[in-house]
Amino acid sequence: MTVDTLPDDTYRGPRHDGEYDRLQSQHDMFKSIMKGKLIFAPVDLSNPDLHVLDSATADGYWLVDLSSSVPPTATLSGSDIAPQHFRSGSQLPQNVTLFTHNIFDAWPEHCQSAFDLVHQRFVLPVCSDTTSVNVIRKLMTCVKPGGWIQIHDADFDTIQEGPGHEAMERFRDVMRKSWTMIGYNLSPGPKLYGWAKELGFTDLKEEVLEVLVGAASTDEAFGQKPIEVMIAALEGVEVNLGIWGQKPLDW
Repeated sequence: MTVDTLPDDTYRGPRHDGEYDRLQSQHDMFKSIMKGKLIFAPVDLSNPDLHVLDSATADGYWLVDLSSSVPPTATLSGSDIAPQHFRSGSQLPQNVTLFTHNIFDAWPEHCQSAFDLVHQRFVLPVCSDTTSVNVIRKLMTCVKPGGWIQIHDADFDTIQEGPGHEAMERFRDVMRKSWTMIGYNLSPGPKLYGWAKELGFTDLKEEVLEVLVGAASTDEAFGQKPIEVMIAALEGVEVNLGIWGQKPLDW
C-alpha cells in the first residue's frame, strides 16, 4: 500500500522490521501457551456474519491467523497507528481489512456497535492507568449489544524470586524504574478485571497465563522466546529514555 501522509505516532517503541518479526514470534509463543487458541471469549466462530476488530493490530498477523478459523464471509478488521507496516493486500486474506486509527481517539462511525468481538493485546503497558481506562472505554463503543471484548496484557511484576532467579529480579527492577520514568505501566494485566468492572462490563472472566522463561521451560527453544521479548522491551526503554532526555540506566 502507498501512504502519503502518516498520523503522529504516539507509540515510542521500535518500528523497525525486526520488531515486527518479534511480534510474530510473540504471537506464536502465546498461541502455544493458549493451547492453540486465539480467542477465549465465547464467540461463535462459525457465524458467517461474524465481525471482529483487532485494535493495535501491528501488521495484521493476528487477524491473518484467525482468518483460517472463521468462515470466508466473516469480516475481520484491524487498526493501527502505523499503516506503513501493514501487510500488503496480496498478503491478506480477502476478508481482512486494515485501517489507520490511534487508540487514544474516538473510534470512527463505521466501528460504532459493529463488532461481535473486539480484541486488543499487549498495548496498555504504553499507557498510564488513567489512559488505559480511557482506551478500554472507547473500545466498548465498538461492541455490538451482546458482543465481547478480549483484552490480553502483561504482568512483569509477578515473577519467581529468590536464589537462581537473580537475573529475572534485576530485569523486573530495571523495567519498574525505567517505565516509571517514561510514564508507562509495567503490569496492566492484573488491573484489567477491576477496570472492566469499573466500566460496567458484565460476564467477566479472567484467565492468567504463565510464561516459562529460559531454563524454567522444559523446551529450550520455547524458553528462549520470552527472553527475546524481554530484550526487545529493554531496547524500547533505551529508545524512550533517549527521546525524553533521561540518563540511561545502569543495566
